[in-house]
Amino acid sequence: MLRQVANFVLNVLIEERRRADHASSFGKNQCVRKNEMIEFKPYSVAYLDILGFSRFVEDAEKNQKKLEQLNKLFSEVIPREISDNGRNREFPSRIGLNCLSCSDSIVVSAPVTDGTSFHALTAVSIKAIQIAHALLDMGFLVRGAIAVGNVYRTDSNIFGTGYQKAVEAEKEECYPRIVLAESAEQVLNDLIKNGQRFSIFTRDERERIILDSIYPHQNYLPDPTGGVDEYFRRYRGTIIKNLTHDDPKAKEKWRWFAGLFNANVRYFSEIHDDNLIEAAQILPNVIINYLNPQEENSDWMDSCKAPGVQVVINRPPNKAGLP
Repeated sequence: MLRQVANFVLNVLIEERRRADHASSFGKNQCVRKNEMIEFKPYSVAYLDILGFSRFVEDAEKNQKKLEQLNKLFSEVIPREISDNGRNREFPSRIGLNCLSCSDSIVVSAPVTDGTSFHALTAVSIKAIQIAHALLDMGFLVRGAIAVGNVYRTDSNIFGTGYQKAVEAEKEECYPRIVLAESAEQVLNDLIKNGQRFSIFTRDERERIILDSIYPHQNYLPDPTGGVDEYFRRYRGTIIKNLTHDDPKAKEKWRWFAGLFNANVRYFSEIHDDNLIEAAQILPNVIINYLNPQEENSDWMDSCKAPGVQVVINRPPNKAGLP
């Protein structure tokens, strides 16, 4: 049961990709044609917002270095993460994964069908984590929400209550977390009953289910050939720098994110004590992988092990009850 973690999901994705028909279920340049009735169908939808983007754009108009970063973000990073010719190739075409980007928002969606080995919620969650890693590597935090509901989608547009619920849930949040709206939580509960207990889901200090948006799996990193340890050390430097942010609201968001970072470091590895982030205020208590409390035999965590780092296997099991 515990082996159904993110590395297993990626293996399933790759295997299905090999077997999948290259013909996509969704035609290119799809649009609403005259006399064609719009049909709403159930989708899993993630709405992601890049935090601090407006101020960054203002600064980029006056700062050449930030202008170059902005250019890299939209010419390299986002296309790599959301393009069918980029990392979305890891997902078999039969899943129907689609990503849309407009200004500081990214929308990830996949239709809910019975034709794949796992639910669209899982695929959308994995893609959201990949995007969050890529943006953090650029120095940006992501806030978002995932919902499940009716949607009409083309290659360039999306609307429907499923999308609206994701947007509304994101707008209710303050901190940089990707929450599961009530509709997504219900779907996750059904998946749990069927034995699917993926470790990318986490509980925050409010007992709400969120994504572990920096889940330390190599295939989720901006460069899958890079090391988890290398990226986490880089993330740590970015977080510490922003804990002294001149904007109190921004600093508070980074403080919350430091709690998520520390929870991952404590749970998955013992790098060095100085890799934990110290903050003047108490950091939030985030329960990593709450669906799978650790056991003495933690071989299933080997794929999450940072190079040269010992995975923690002797910590007391998490006390969170199953949903």
